[in-house]
Amino acid sequence: MNSNVDTTTLETLQHGNHAAFETVFIAYYSKVKTFIYSYIKSEADAEELAEELFVNLWINHRSINTSKSFDAYLHTIARNAAINYLKHKHVEDAYLKNTPNQTCSSTSEEELIARELGILIDDTVEKMPQQRKEIYKLSRNEGLSNEEIAIRLNTTKRNVESQLSLALKEIRQAISCLLWSLL
Repeated sequence: MNSNVDTTTLETLQHGNHAAFETVFIAYYSKVKTFIYSYIKSEADAEELAEELFVNLWINHRSINTSKSFDAYLHTIARNAAINYLKHKHVEDAYLKNTPNQTCSSTSEEELIARELGILIDDTVEKMPQQRKEIYKLSRNEGLSNEEIAIRLNTTKRNVESQLSLALKEIRQAISCLLWSLL
């Protein structure tokens, strides 16, 4: 994201000069949008995130540290915006997948990602130790309470809670690895 706006322009922006902001915007907007797009693969959303980034830059212009690399600063903000977008999108997709009687239709790309996540979760569950796998399936597939699972498997409720917690942690780690590999 190297556009090398001079320190004087950044100091002027830091003091609230709108012309300096325009100079920075013109120098970086396209690069920021392209960088965000490389993460999220949506032109419209990349444009929206880049615009939000610059709005926040203007709002927080006093906090710009001119003694540090401005390119690195923008790079970090853009990367964080893209990652937060992907996290939010994942939560939203998971919610929509689990909501009965969906009224909105999803795109084929979203359906593919949802299917891949389902396969990833199923694979992760199959690799779990036998008791953890069984507890997870009884909880999620059969909808049994922790107490009902404990009775059925002749174990303690605390063990069921612990095993479910470990199962969910493994699933979250697998999903995180998948998201990082996509980035």
